[in-house]
Amino acid sequence: MAQENPSKKVKKKLLHRLRNKYRLLVINDTSFEEKLSILLSPLNVIFMVGFVVLIVAATTISLIIYTPMKEWIPGYPSSQIRKNAYHASNLADSLELIVQKHKRYNDNLKLILTGEVPKDSILINQDGSVNYKDIQFSKSVEDSILRVRFEKEERYNIVLNDATNEKKLRETILFFPPMRGEISGEFDPETDHLGVDIIGAENEPILAALEGTVILASWTSETGYVIQLMHSNNLVTVYKHNSILLGKPGDHVTAGQPIAIIGNTGELTSGPHLHFELWQEGRPLNPIDFISFNK
Repeated sequence: MAQENPSKKVKKKLLHRLRNKYRLLVINDTSFEEKLSILLSPLNVIFMVGFVVLIVAATTISLIIYTPMKEWIPGYPSSQIRKNAYHASNLADSLELIVQKHKRYNDNLKLILTGEVPKDSILINQDGSVNYKDIQFSKSVEDSILRVRFEKEERYNIVLNDATNEKKLRETILFFPPMRGEISGEFDPETDHLGVDIIGAENEPILAALEGTVILASWTSETGYVIQLMHSNNLVTVYKHNSILLGKPGDHVTAGQPIAIIGNTGELTSGPHLHFELWQEGRPLNPIDFISFNK
């Protein structure tokens, strides 16, 4: 006859003990009167204790997840702390960008003052060996028709000189000289010379006359590299014949900030100089009336 496995005997014995019934009595110590009687087994007690522990754990987790009680846990940040941390992170990123921008500006300014070309110039790849005088340009039929049409439309668009407005500009606005030097060409509307020509040294920086925004930075066959700035009071300043431009449309510049390097580009030039124009509401103004270019 086969003998039963000892391990099975142990399991049956343990299960039998867990299923044994026990009675829990609560008796009055004085009168020995029975107050409460509960029939229990070890297995039932284990199930009840486990169920209670499960309910307590689920309630605690729910309170932590769905109520502000989680903020009482040591090391857990409150909503205000998280909000402040997020704000501080954004502020740090903004400050880092500002610091980097000022660093690039200072580095470029040092290079300009030493006669070198800034590494992040938008025209860093300009080929200085190109002889622009050898470039031939021809006008197309469409271009000629457009020029004639535009001249007809603008023939009677005359803006009278307002002496009172010019006087107000001289009294209220302080212009920064874009460059100091000898005037080689004066303002003469009769010959379509709507600005002044200032002679300068090679690689001399051109400075912004007022705080404003770059609205044009391009190349034309007649005036070479040109940059234009828009200022308050409907003022526009134009800087022509540059060798290098240090800004692009949309850039904000301050008064006295380098925006270009003097050059001799374009057909209408015979040496390094700056052709500077000052406009207000479509009317050219004589820059000499507002700015002193003398050294």
